[in-house]
Amino acid sequence: MVTRLRKTREAEKAAATGVNILLVDDDATKRFALRAILAPLEENVVEASSGADALRQLLRNEFAVVLLDVRMPIMDGFETAQLIRQRPRSELTPIIFVTALDQAETNMGRGYDLGAVDFVFAPVVPAILRAKVSVFVELYRAQQELRRYRSQLEMLVEERTTALTSVNRELEAFSYSVSHDLRAPLEAFDGLSQSLLNDSAVKLDPKARDYLVRMRRAAERMTSVFDGLQSLFRLTSGEIRRELIDISAMAREVVDETQAAEPRAGVEVVIAPDMNATGDQRLIRILLGNLIDNAWKFTATNENAKVEIGSEQVDGETRIFVRDNGVGFDMIYSHRLFGAFQRLHSQSEFGGVGIGLATARRIVNRHGGRIWAEGAVGEGATFYFVI
Repeated sequence: MVTRLRKTREAEKAAATGVNILLVDDDATKRFALRAILAPLEENVVEASSGADALRQLLRNEFAVVLLDVRMPIMDGFETAQLIRQRPRSELTPIIFVTALDQAETNMGRGYDLGAVDFVFAPVVPAILRAKVSVFVELYRAQQELRRYRSQLEMLVEERTTALTSVNRELEAFSYSVSHDLRAPLEAFDGLSQSLLNDSAVKLDPKARDYLVRMRRAAERMTSVFDGLQSLFRLTSGEIRRELIDISAMAREVVDETQAAEPRAGVEVVIAPDMNATGDQRLIRILLGNLIDNAWKFTATNENAKVEIGSEQVDGETRIFVRDNGVGFDMIYSHRLFGAFQRLHSQSEFGGVGIGLATARRIVNRHGGRIWAEGAVGEGATFYFVI
């Protein structure tokens, strides 16, 4: 984090004081002339009298652009450019070759192969040189601004990640509390109620027995709520292990298990063939199980119940859906569907604690996808998801 803060401050300082332009020429007179041409840009022009001097400057500073003379003693411009490109810090720094040779005498192909972005030939036209240099100065400023935003974004992500980690730890602690500190007395309460019913049923009047039965049902519902909470918390941890999943085969297994757990005659189940998706097999099975269980439950009052699991292509994405012709819901309340313990139907009509769809949304979110529902009262519902 300290390194990112330092880079952000350096970028802000460069934006305030001007960016660096490196001017490399062994002739002091030509350097003076080029500096005068670039003076209206009000940037920091740094001079180097040789290739070696240029490399030393590049070690100490970042430059928006390098103006490099082709003909220099000991190390010419092409050799200098080659060494500049070999250094990670300057491998992308734009190089403009400045030469008194004419185009016929200059090996421009070699210059471009070495990473030159342009050539400027003498006599230099001041307005043209300034225009060319200005392009790279503005590009450098834009890159520094992007770097500054990226650093700020990284710091923000790190802060949010730290906060999220803290929240998850608190949730884990709460889950442990639910599992041990709250669940234990609830189970004791339920056990004592059951014992009282078994041992003293004949001594209790019907009203007292009814109260005990209702108390046990309430305890069972609370246990289901605790189980749902723990399930939600568990879904926030662990790695997502993606693999290719045969959705059609998995849906058939889930339907068979649902039918075995809650036998019903006359339910038409349609599963589209060859449906595949990439995701965590364990989580996707829970997702399909919750959606199919939801469809199974809300078609219970329909004599001609139908549950369909299929897919469709819309705007280049594959949407998997679970559709039923059950009681449906009012789209006005669709925003409540995926909230934990949110119910659009009473407990007396349809059982459950309202955790299945919240779990489904959590699974889809962990896969970076989205889930939504469409329906109408008395006309069934369709749940779509993309992973």
